[in-house]
Parts: sequence; structure tokens; C-alpha cells
Amino acid sequence: MSDEPRHEVARLRRELRTAGHDWFDAHRDELPAALRAALAEPEAAVALFADVWPALPADVDETWSRALLDLGAELAAALPTSLLLATGFRRAAVHLRGRGAHRLAAVAGMRELAVHRLRDDDPDAAADALHDLAATYRAQGRLHKVVGCADEVLELYLLHDDRPGAARALAHLGELMIEVGRHDSAIKYLSRADKLFEDSADRARTLASLGRALWLSGDRAVAHRRFNRALALLIGTDDDEAQRVRDLVAGLESVAEPVQQGHADLDQQADDEADPRHAR
Repeated sequence: MSDEPRHEVARLRRELRTAGHDWFDAHRDELPAALRAALAEPEAAVALFADVWPALPADVDETWSRALLDLGAELAAALPTSLLLATGFRRAAVHLRGRGAHRLAAVAGMRELAVHRLRDDDPDAAADALHDLAATYRAQGRLHKVVGCADEVLELYLLHDDRPGAARALAHLGELMIEVGRHDSAIKYLSRADKLFEDSADRARTLASLGRALWLSGDRAVAHRRFNRALALLIGTDDDEAQRVRDLVAGLESVAEPVQQGHADLDQQADDEADPRHAR
């Protein structure tokens, strides 16, 4: 590779740092060509790919964004474990999700995740990628995909024998199970998290969520015991959090028992997505 494509990439990056959003209008057409010309030296191209997404205006057309994301896929073939490329894909997902291009945002998120799966050396980074991908799925209303991401986070931390990470993942899954109406599953996840957490504040939050799941499942006597355990950990150490637990209990006591529809909704959502008649 000659020095010219590398120098062109360096020039575009320098101008981007000083011009901000105005830079895009001036370089919209030459950017893809510059990236493609630099593919033979992908480190330089990756740096520009990562820099450009925050500079894109909100109204850039989806076809142009897709072409840029496809160039990122070519870079991933050359540098499959590049953390800077993973950063670029994350920035792409944030931009695309912000403008409602959820399908492309999911593609960017999966490509970021692929980098971390190949590296397999930082469970927190992979979990963060999964949480960001889950944010895209949530924006699409695909709650079963959100749950799938949370399941993978738990599996990741268990494989790495990361006790604090596993506890956080279990608590998160428990919250999701409450959200979708699977209260028995929520109780199981949150009970496991309670046993793993060592920090009293984390345990208190988990116990409050566990009490909520028990209450919604109809086991109100046991729920009260969990709420009281949470308060015992919080009173005198975090009075604001203790008040939030009291408010949670008061809110639960003030409403009628809900109809448990979430589980059925989640299953129907998965069935609809598998049916090509519901494809979007």
C-alpha cells in the first residue's frame, strides 16, 4: 500500500476533530472511498470508522449508513479482534438507534459483540456489548431478545467464574422476569443473586426485588419477610433507599393483584417473529 491512502485518512481525522458536524457535509462523498482505499492497511481505516459515527447528522440517509456499516464488516474480516473497531460498531449502534434505524443498529451491535466473543478475555466488556444490543432489541419491542442477551451475560460470567458478575446478571434476569410476568422464574433468579451478593446495598436491592416478585406471585407473607430483610440492611446506612423500599411496599398494597399476561405476551412475540407473515 502506498502512503497516500493512509495520509488521506489521517487528514480526514484531523479535519473531523476541528470541524465536527460541519465536516460531514464537506466529506460525505469522499469518506467511503477513503476508507475503501485504506482497507489494505486496516488499522488506519478502523480509526476513521470509529471517529466518524458521532459526527454524522441525525438525518443522514439509511442507505449511506448501511454502506458505511458494510465497510466496517470488511474491516472486521481483516481485524476481527480490534477493540477500536468494536468501539466503532458501538458508536454506530448508538447513532442508528437514536434515529430509529433499529435493524441496522442491531447489526452493528451484533458485530461489536462478535469482536468480544472472539477475544473472550473481558467478560465485563462482552456484557456491556450485550446490554447495548439489548437496548436496541428493547427499542424494537423484542423482549424475548432482551431476555436472550441477559441469559448470555449470565452464562458468560459463570464460564469466567466471576461471582460478582454472575450476581449482577442474576439480579438483572430477575428484574426482566418480573417485567414479563414470569414471577416464579424471577423468584429463582433473585434468590440465587441474594446468595451471591456480598455487598449489603446490592443484597438489599435484590431482596426488595425478590419481595416484589413474591408479592406478585401471591406469596405475600414471605414477600414481607424479604422486604423486612432489605430494610434491616438499609436503615441507618441508606435511609433514602430504605424509603424507596417502603414506597414499593405501599404501592403494591394499594393496587389490586395484576392479571399475569406478560408470559403469554412474550411467547406470542417469539411466535410472531418466527412466522414470516409477521416479518417487518
